[in-house]
Order: sequence, then structure tokens, then C-alpha cells
Amino acid sequence: MSGNQSSSYDPRKAEWDGVPIEKWEPSKWKQWKSKHTATDEFVKMEREYLRIKHTVEQANTALSLDRVKIKLKLTSAKSIGLQGSFPCKAGDVGKNGSPHKQYTLSLGFVANDIGVKAAIAKARELDLLLITKQFQWTPELLGKQAQKLASLNEGKNAKLISELIQEYEQEFWKTHEQNRQGIRTWESHYIRHLKKLPQDSPLSQESLEVALQKTKPNTPSRFYLAWQLKKFCEFCGFDGIKIINSYATPLPTPTIRKIPNDDEIIQGFAKIGVPLSPYASKENITLPEQWQWAYGMLATYGLRPHELFAIDLEAFTNPANTFHLVTLNPSLTAGTKTGERNCGIPPLYPHWIDLFDLKNIKLPFNGGKLSNKTAKLYIKFRTSSVGFRPYDLRHAYAIRGHRLQVPIKTMADYMGHTVQEHTKSYQRWMNEDTNLEIYKEVVIHRQGTSKEALKERIRELEAENLALRAENETLKGILIQHQLGELLS
Repeated sequence: MSGNQSSSYDPRKAEWDGVPIEKWEPSKWKQWKSKHTATDEFVKMEREYLRIKHTVEQANTALSLDRVKIKLKLTSAKSIGLQGSFPCKAGDVGKNGSPHKQYTLSLGFVANDIGVKAAIAKARELDLLLITKQFQWTPELLGKQAQKLASLNEGKNAKLISELIQEYEQEFWKTHEQNRQGIRTWESHYIRHLKKLPQDSPLSQESLEVALQKTKPNTPSRFYLAWQLKKFCEFCGFDGIKIINSYATPLPTPTIRKIPNDDEIIQGFAKIGVPLSPYASKENITLPEQWQWAYGMLATYGLRPHELFAIDLEAFTNPANTFHLVTLNPSLTAGTKTGERNCGIPPLYPHWIDLFDLKNIKLPFNGGKLSNKTAKLYIKFRTSSVGFRPYDLRHAYAIRGHRLQVPIKTMADYMGHTVQEHTKSYQRWMNEDTNLEIYKEVVIHRQGTSKEALKERIRELEAENLALRAENETLKGILIQHQLGELLS
């Protein structure tokens, strides 16, 4: 018998004494004789087929005992597939509209002992993914269907990433208003991350990996980049979920900041006003008193650092502004988050106006874009060894409002927040020490004040009682004298 005849022979069509091989008990594979002689190559292939069939049945029995729902199936005399109920593929619908459907997966397992072991391991793996609801259709599982989808998507992916981003932006503006807030959202939450992709390349697994490698694991940058890439791939119809998930890390929990107290803030005012070196150039240099004015405004009004450059200075210095309110002009921040205040921002400590000499305007000299101006503030805080960052002064302002018992809604208005955002963003910075201070001021102090007032009132009543007793004794004496006078007369 030639090798070609052996390779093309299908033992599943064999029969013996009128009994088809498919109806033969696989456990009796050694007794199978067929119509050929015992030494015939065809008989050996038929017996091997029955033996593997028996091995597959034993494997499925063991899987059932372990409650594994994925089973092995001989898809041909030479290959083993996996059969089970899986989530429907794209475009498929299960029986009676069910989200699941019976599939047989051909994963290339050869019908021999090694192939059986490999198939068992894969069946257990897929069953675990189904139980934990992490199963996804990958190109490996889709097989030929994935190749068809790849060929269909090839024309789409021929576009450069820069072109796809332009289409993505057009889709974005269908659901967002083209105002200052919408522009800010696109720039900070979308294009900021998509710029990490190689713009002059088509969208591919490699281009996604290039972008992901530009961020560090377990950082907010990696978390939000992965989130945005998933949305972008979904829009482009590109299957990049596997490579993105392999890099994705959870959003780290923010560390608790050390918010400066009032004394530390006042000390920081002196630190940031360190005189310049005598050798420093006096041209295009921000002077110490200018840094101090900026510092004082951030500390007194809880401004975002970039909002320092949006203050209506004329209104602030107007003599009619008796409450020293600060108003902002959002147009000066070029779309950067400002918060639409429906009221002026008051100083929670009015005496800091004079302490920091804030009505004597000394706006820092800062050229360039708004981001550059803000960056210089952060650099100055760091190089002056203040011990905290500009934004920490804003957190201190928020906590100061709680300590002064300003209602949360009012504080949210002062800071340009919703109540929900204010509570979420700022109360988490109130550590144990801060909460204890608030308790002392709001509860203990109030209680102490009440006790002192009560004691004072008691002392007043006691004095009044003594006065009444003295007056009573005096009247008694007068009465006795009057009665004695009458008796003598």
C-alpha cells in the first residue's frame, strides 16, 4: 500500500461483518479485525482510531466528574476539537435569542495521546474563562473566521492613525458641544493619549504596543491610555483588546497628601520670598515679592494655580470691593478648567489680605503659554523648599472652610465645583489629624463655650439671690423696729 493511499484513507468508513466502525464499542478496539488481514496497514489505522476514540471518551468522563463543561470531540480521524456552549460570535444569535451558542472549536490538536492531553488542558482553561466571565473570542479561537475578518479590516486599517484620529474627532463632536468645556475634554481625555500612537503608521498591534510602552505600569497615565485605546480600537473596528489588556494596570489609589496648616502656610510665604542672588539678571526675572503675591493669592482664595492669571485685578482693587472678593475671567485661561463660579470668591481669613499685602498687585512676570506660566509656579515652590505644592494651598482652603463650618454647597460654589465633586475630591485629603482638629473646634470648643456661659449665668443668679436675701433681711429689720415702736407707744 502506498503512502498516498494511507494518508487519504478514512478509517471512519470501515466496517466488519456488516457493523460500521462508528457503532463499534471503542473500548474493544483490540478486537477490531475489519475485512483486511491483521497485518494490513488499514486495520492498524482503524484500531488506532478506535483507541483514540476510547481515550477521548475517558477524558470526557473525567472532565464531567470535575464539572468541566467543555468536551473533546474527534472532528476527523486525525484531529481533535473542543465542543461547548460559548458566547455568540459577532453576528451570531443563539437558540431562542440566547446570548450563548454551541460551537466546535478546531484548534489543531492531533488525534494522538499528546493531542488528547493538550486538548484536555485547553478545555480546562476555556472552562475557567467562562466561569470567571473573562472569555473572549481571540483570533486563535475564531480560526478561519478571524482570517476573513482580518482581510475585511485590511482595507480599513490601510488608513494612517492620524487619519483615523480625525474621523474619531468628527464622531466625538456629534455628542459634544464645541465650547470651551468640550474642547478641554477632547484635549485632556482623548487626543492627549492618542498622540502617543505613531501618527504616520496604520493601526496595528505593534502601534498599540509602542504607545503603551511610553507609560509606566501602575500609573494613572497607563490606566487612562489603555481605556482610551480600547475606545479608539472599537471605533476603528480593530481587534486590539488582547494586546491592550496585556499592558493594562489598575488605577492606583492616590496617596494621602500632607496639607499645610495655617502656620506652615505663613512660614512658606517667607520661604518663597528669598532674595535673588546679587549676580542674578534683573531682566525678565520674577522678583521675590511677585512670587509672594502669587503665593498669598493662592493661599487666601484657594485658586487653581492657572486661575491666578484669570483674576479681574481691576475689580479686585476697586474700593467698592469691601469684602475683598475675587472674580475670574474664564476666557483668560484658554479653555483650561476654571469652574463657572456663580459668586465671587471670598477670603476665609480676611486678615491675610493685609498680612500678604494682596491689594498691592505684584503679578509675576511669566511669559509663554498658560501651561508654561503654571509650570514655573510649581518649579518655584520646589526650588524654594516650601514643603508642599501650589495645589495643596487649594486643599488647605477647602479644609479651612470645613473648620469654619461653611456649608458644603457654599464651599463648592466658592471653588467652582458641584457638591459631589467637592465632597469626593477634597474630603479625602482630610486625614485623622485634620478631622480631630475640626472636632475640637466645632464640638469641644462649642461645648466649652456653652459650659462657660452656663457657669457665668449661674454666678449671676447666685449673686442676685444673695442680693435678694440681703434685701429681705433689711426689710425684716425695718419691720421689727416699726413693731417695737408701736408697742412702746
